[in-house]
Amino acid sequence: MDAQRINPPGLPTPLAAYSQVVRKGSIVATAGAVALDTEGNVVGEGDIEAQTRAVLENIKTALEAAGASMQDVIKTTVFISDMSLYKGMNTVYNEFFNCAPPARSTLKAELVLPSLLVEIEALAVTD
Repeated sequence: MDAQRINPPGLPTPLAAYSQVVRKGSIVATAGAVALDTEGNVVGEGDIEAQTRAVLENIKTALEAAGASMQDVIKTTVFISDMSLYKGMNTVYNEFFNCAPPARSTLKAELVLPSLLVEIEALAVTD
């Protein structure tokens, strides 16, 4: 079975050589999503809640393009530029994963652009 590699419409063009979402069988993995709009502009500069919301909406779009949903997510990894922003990120994250939250790791990291505050990748399994 070949892997399905997708760069869905509605998401920014990848900044490097990667696919935004890959599906092989029932497994769906997203690349690290950041708060960029379709034109590649940063969304919510300086606002962790706006950026987290944009990131999770981008993940939702990527998952749906591969036939998955947020409810299929079993694991996320959150990369945050400053741990003092954790509470704001977590508030929005909980809006998207309030019923059955996936396993999660959260790490402090330097992101690809200084204006980006958060990056999230997701792993999903469909039926």
